[in-house]
Amino acid sequence: MNELPEDLLMVCSIFSNTIFKGFDYSKIKLPKTSAGILFFMKKHSKNVMKMSELENHSNFVKSTLTVATDTLVYEGYVKRYRSEEDRRVVFIELTEKGNEKANEILGCMKKYVNEKLGMLDNEQFTKLLDALEKIRDVTNVLKGEETR
Repeated sequence: MNELPEDLLMVCSIFSNTIFKGFDYSKIKLPKTSAGILFFMKKHSKNVMKMSELENHSNFVKSTLTVATDTLVYEGYVKRYRSEEDRRVVFIELTEKGNEKANEILGCMKKYVNEKLGMLDNEQFTKLLDALEKIRDVTNVLKGEETR
């Protein structure tokens, strides 16, 4: 049981790196972290998020998020503003341009992943889908524990 967390970290890291190794971020003309923020916001149907929420749920470090968000604000993909109730709270909001860019990123990533997974035969692909479904189920259980 002691090896399980290490194995989990290794498998997640290797799988992610294997799937996305070779993805050309220059095609979407955004740095990886900035693209990741737009992807995360779009994927989680969040047009507006607290920076702290983005930090907590996206695995980005606050300083990295700030720099990437600066880029997104400058390019017009997001707006950043403070809460009127609590000035410490910072929100970011997808603009129409940001929403379009997020759709472009999703399209490019889907195409890339489909090409990558096209190397699998039907049996391997089915096993992968089954494993991902199990991981999704476990993740949902763990999310429920976090909110208790």
